Amino acid sequence: MNRFEKWLLTVFFIELFIGGGGRLIDFGVLSIRQVLFLLILCTFVFRILKNKQFLDRNVNTFFDFNITSVAIYMLVTWFGVSALIGLIHGHALSTVAMDFFRVSFFLLYFPLAYYISEERYRKSKIISILKYSSLIVAVFTILISLAGKTIFNNNFDVFYNFINSVMNDDLFFRPSHSVFYKGHFFVLMGLLVSLNAVLSKQGSKVDVVNIIVCLISIVWSETRGFLLAIMFGILFIVMMDVKTFTDQIKGLWKKAVHLLNSKFILKKIVVSLLIVIAVPFMYKYMTIERFGTETVSQQKPKAPAEKPEEPQVNDVSVNSRLEFISASKDLVFKNVPAFVVGSGYGTEIAGRDSGIEMSFLDILVEQGVIGLALWLYVCFIIFYNYHLVYKAQGSVETTDISLLACIAALVLLTNINPFINNPLGIGFILTVLVLSKNKRDALKRAV
Repeated sequence: MNRFEKWLLTVFFIELFIGGGGRLIDFGVLSIRQVLFLLILCTFVFRILKNKQFLDRNVNTFFDFNITSVAIYMLVTWFGVSALIGLIHGHALSTVAMDFFRVSFFLLYFPLAYYISEERYRKSKIISILKYSSLIVAVFTILISLAGKTIFNNNFDVFYNFINSVMNDDLFFRPSHSVFYKGHFFVLMGLLVSLNAVLSKQGSKVDVVNIIVCLISIVWSETRGFLLAIMFGILFIVMMDVKTFTDQIKGLWKKAVHLLNSKFILKKIVVSLLIVIAVPFMYKYMTIERFGTETVSQQKPKAPAEKPEEPQVNDVSVNSRLEFISASKDLVFKNVPAFVVGSGYGTEIAGRDSGIEMSFLDILVEQGVIGLALWLYVCFIIFYNYHLVYKAQGSVETTDISLLACIAALVLLTNINPFINNPLGIGFILTVLVLSKNKRDALKRAV
């Protein structure tokens, strides 16, 4: 791996973790993320051609057939099938193309499978970039929210127009003037990684600062799906810790005694559960901040002793998702082909043809049960790889548990906010997929 390739990978990960929707910088019709995508693919292909390593599967990962690469090939092929079905159904070519190119990011698996390794681009470097990037995005969004709530509170429209012209319309402001940025996704990932590092007594000062700043940024984003993802990710970490700590002990009672005798594990569990308990309160705060409250009037007059009516929240976010679920159900079950292979890219769901908030439901509608199964299979491979490592070694590294918790949180989150089927989620999945594969391959070489 030469210096240019290392520089290119570093820029790629920084842009992925910080760049939000990927359009902060445009080069004509191409965004910086699309340019980096093409550069990495072309650089990798050039390496193969230059060194004439066409049949060397250690370099030419396009020909390294294993369960991971085959799954990627199957998924990318199905993307083509879904695009073809969409065109057959008369869906707009521009919308079909947009859906297809958005998920073509999966092709980056092949160069990443070569570049990411302890000999070339190390896992520790990726984790370090993730932590610092999440900190930068968290501080940036907090400052933007503070500016909107204080300095520009009375002249917010001018501030809104200016900052979004700079950020290429990538910031979404709440009624409270708090800001949501697509890069918040990696603030969440960085938070889970740093939190587990600190609770496992492996954290640095950056991890401690990350926990505080990232949590504030997420709460102020007023994105409730993030809170549910944090809760699920923490519970996943706790369950993994309990399992790995007690797996060698036989008998449920002995496992419980062994667990209670460990002050370290108990402290980690207690702190984690306290954070989980706080989630419903933060969820309520977010809901009220976003939608406010209103009192629902009744037709009949109230009796003198009747209690005053409690304020109700008009949760338009949940209402729109319920509408998407109803419309999706009609599309999925209208006939057998629609259920099995989907209605194709560009399908309109409740008046929207650019994708809905619930990714897996969107995948089911457009790509059918076959497409959904392939997506889930790719996610399953990550857990399966680490399962094999755990079975062989009896333990899993703290960082790997954190990454698994991030993937588990992503799988939950994407049913609320669409992340898994765009470059943000795909880029993270591919990175963890390659890291898990490297662990499994190292295990094979050690046998």
